[in-house]
Amino acid sequence: MGKKIKEAAVTFNIPPKMVQNDRGETVEVILSYADYQTFLRFLVDNVDWELLPKYLQDAVDHLLAEEARAEQGDDPCRPLAEILAELEIELEEDATPQ
Repeated sequence: MGKKIKEAAVTFNIPPKMVQNDRGETVEVILSYADYQTFLRFLVDNVDWELLPKYLQDAVDHLLAEEARAEQGDDPCRPLAEILAELEIELEEDATPQ
């Protein structure tokens, strides 16, 4: 993996709980959900996407999807074809999903 992630501070509302194995090594960190979201936002802002392991990329994707759903408010989901028709954009025949 050769690349380094720059060190920076993240402020949490509740101190994280560290879980250690019998050798005293930290093997797990427990965060509140709000602090977990803060941590993920920190990763989005400060870490190259390619450096993140797949499980953190998935977590960030989930966070961003949650935020997008929250921003929708009262707007219901609508089919793409309906929106394109409103904008008077014609969907090409071969562009429809198979």
